[in-house]
Amino acid sequence: MSNIWIAASDNNVDLVKQFLASGDFSANSKDPNGYTPIHAAVSYGNLDLLRYLISQGGDINVQDSDGDTPLHHAESVEVAKVLVEELNADYKLKNNDGLTPAKYQEEEQEFPELIEYLSSLEKLGPVSSMKTGSSMFDENLQLPNGEKVKMFLAKDSDEALNQDLIQRRQEIEQIMNQDITEEQKDEQLKNLILNVVSDNFQQLKEPEAPDSKRQK
Repeated sequence: MSNIWIAASDNNVDLVKQFLASGDFSANSKDPNGYTPIHAAVSYGNLDLLRYLISQGGDINVQDSDGDTPLHHAESVEVAKVLVEELNADYKLKNNDGLTPAKYQEEEQEFPELIEYLSSLEKLGPVSSMKTGSSMFDENLQLPNGEKVKMFLAKDSDEALNQDLIQRRQEIEQIMNQDITEEQKDEQLKNLILNVVSDNFQQLKEPEAPDSKRQK
């Protein structure tokens, strides 16, 4: 027998609407395990249905009996981005085991690109674009003492290569040589840049020794 949770899993929008119209169910209705239609829509990547459920009063951060939010059940970067960047899901909420969605996915070790995305959220917050002039540096990386983040291109002959720069270039080469889609390469390159900026940002925030010099 079908129910609203199965209908949501099957992306049967018309049947979900019928269940909601009956008044016996809501977008937040829980089965015996606390599983809601929202969890089901997220688990199976049914994004249009997810948006509809939220428009009908669904709680994007509703938790099941294990404390898992819908974001804990995401299985792709695309779904996670809709949850966080469009529907404002809280990526910091922890389940009953004290795990955020990022830490939960790290333990599961099933979706490496999703782990990278969720981990970058915990470090830097949502970033909707990596375009030059985006608000990423203006809003999410407020540097102390007026410092600014600047990026530039350089040839090997322009400067002495340090070990960090050599490592970064090797990481970029590894990403570009992978047998994956261009979208997947872009996502990995973005996360690499975010992690580098985050590490340098933390260094800027640390107090300097009196005689130290820092290149900005």
